[in-house]
Amino acid sequence: MSKSKGSMSERKSRRVALRWLSAVLALGLLAGACGSDRDDTDAGNTTTTTTEAPDPGGDGDGDGDGTTTTTEAPTADPCADVTLEATEIGVSEDTIKVIVMADVDSPLAPGLFQGSVDGVMAWAEKVNAEGGLACRQVEVEFHDSKLNGQTTVEGFLKACDSALALVGTTVLFGLDVEDLNTCADQAGDPTGVPDVSYITTEVPHQCSAVSFHLSRPGAECPYEGGERDYNASVGAVSYLQESLGVDFHGIFLVPSDLPSTIASMAPQTAAQQEVGVTFDGVFGASGSATQAEFGPFVNTIRDNESNYVYNGSNDQAMLKMKREAALQGLDTESITWLCTLSCYTPAFIEEGGADAEGVYIWSFFLPFEEADTNDELAVFMDNIGTDFPPAWAAGAWVDGLLFEQAVEAIVERDGPNGLTRKSVLDELATVTTFDANGWWSTTDFTTTNTIGGCFVVLQVQDGEYVRVHPEERGTLDCTIDTVAVTTDPDTFTLD
Repeated sequence: MSKSKGSMSERKSRRVALRWLSAVLALGLLAGACGSDRDDTDAGNTTTTTTEAPDPGGDGDGDGDGTTTTTEAPTADPCADVTLEATEIGVSEDTIKVIVMADVDSPLAPGLFQGSVDGVMAWAEKVNAEGGLACRQVEVEFHDSKLNGQTTVEGFLKACDSALALVGTTVLFGLDVEDLNTCADQAGDPTGVPDVSYITTEVPHQCSAVSFHLSRPGAECPYEGGERDYNASVGAVSYLQESLGVDFHGIFLVPSDLPSTIASMAPQTAAQQEVGVTFDGVFGASGSATQAEFGPFVNTIRDNESNYVYNGSNDQAMLKMKREAALQGLDTESITWLCTLSCYTPAFIEEGGADAEGVYIWSFFLPFEEADTNDELAVFMDNIGTDFPPAWAAGAWVDGLLFEQAVEAIVERDGPNGLTRKSVLDELATVTTFDANGWWSTTDFTTTNTIGGCFVVLQVQDGEYVRVHPEERGTLDCTIDTVAVTTDPDTFTLD
């Protein structure tokens, strides 16, 4: 379970490859997060607490110092006097096996979601260093789904045969989930495999009863086609319109490399229209498009005197759009440029230079630069092995945290031998207020269409990501409601 940062050249090539489908990050902007706070009390420790007494010098302890000292009894050790058993597929007397499945090696996008693998590995190493889960060490196996539907199914089958759960799943071709949903457990029951996932784009995977998505679809399930009910988070858009005192009208750049990424933008465009945005054009922007291909989009901005560009595609799409606008003589400072998390990367600033300046980015979790404000974020940054990890590394880590919470709740209730696939599924289905210990937007995890609306807005200023809203570091704005829309993603068309 060793973790490798890779050479500088490997990291650079991986970063370049990510751009082909980094629009997937836009899906995260429809998302919240899910779970509840974790109890970090060490089992078996004695806790001593000293507090100021309300009547200094008269606290009754005889020392006249105005303090009260309380020594609590040791916390019960759930591992003491327990003979551990192999309670489930993937659960032995001394290990819990999970599989992280992600699209990594593919001719289309080499190294695409390696960050998800790194995130789960880092989480497991941290958990094991602290004593493990359910009195056992966590063993992580990686399965590469390779941007392929068949290899994705093979990953589900591998988990069925050997793992307690999938954790950190980051796949774009989860079309066939029959094996995931009906896999037999150790008792022979068709329980399925718990799937704590980060990014999923296909409807069958989004609507799987055993999948718990951190990057939530915000959509009605089951879904058989036609109009679909969604909830979308557009708080950043509403905030910018109000704070800048303008009604936005402009263009939306849609990630157009996959049908599923195109369809994913249908609720976002509808939701922005619901809060007053007028789109002069909705255009497909491939991650591999040349700058010249953005020329017609610039013409639309000029013809309509647009004041807004929303980029749902990758970081390079935003840079090429802005550069082409400047090349054609537009006043780029009169336009509000808003991007998804795909522009929250070192490459966007390093390679963008002056073209990155002024771009707004919105996120549903506290930025990496504010690790001093949140304990969970600080632990993640201490363990992930890089100063600026990809967002999907953070999402996979938080998937691990959600799984960890579920296991700990089972152990507290039923002991370390109460761990089964069914118990994990049952526990995950009760989670209503998970916020990754204050790091991520809070949401109800018991449904597929409720999402968190909390957000933070950053802006590139003088070559740095600067918090714009809310002003206080370590906080998210949770005051603006999500927007409910109904739209047919299959009829969503580009201009």
